[in-house]
Amino acid sequence: MRWFLSLLLLLAACASGPTPASTPPPVRPTEYVRTPTDCAKLTVEALIVEPGHGYLFGTHAEWLPKGQFVRIRVAITNTDNTFHTTRTTDYQLSDAADAAHPVSNDAMAIKRQPTEVNIGAGNRLELDLWYDIPLDIAPKLLHDTVCNVTTSLPS
Repeated sequence: MRWFLSLLLLLAACASGPTPASTPPPVRPTEYVRTPTDCAKLTVEALIVEPGHGYLFGTHAEWLPKGQFVRIRVAITNTDNTFHTTRTTDYQLSDAADAAHPVSNDAMAIKRQPTEVNIGAGNRLELDLWYDIPLDIAPKLLHDTVCNVTTSLPS
């Protein structure tokens, strides 16, 4: 009987095994927030406005707008001696009826435009912003919602 109790204790000790180590909490990256310094050091210039696109196609998709696609070619210049970050989702298009339109995520992805860019010291970056606005409305202004800066569009 003693050997049976010893065998049960031995089996119980082996079955429990080592205790698993506690897992650390997941690391979540902090969301980037533009500062007033970023706003002062990045200048945005609208170069080209192309309204009236009835469809988009890229290397991996085709897409129809709800109204019309508008392409705005912008140049973002960093005048600082260090890099600054900006997001394309920070730029809204105001139309002639003073309605604000966010960038079209679908169009931006199809045209492979970045969602967030780091611009190096003294560098200039050109990219396209794509918007989906109603057919009967004309684009009017480009508005940086983070820095509260308005850029006029060329005619």
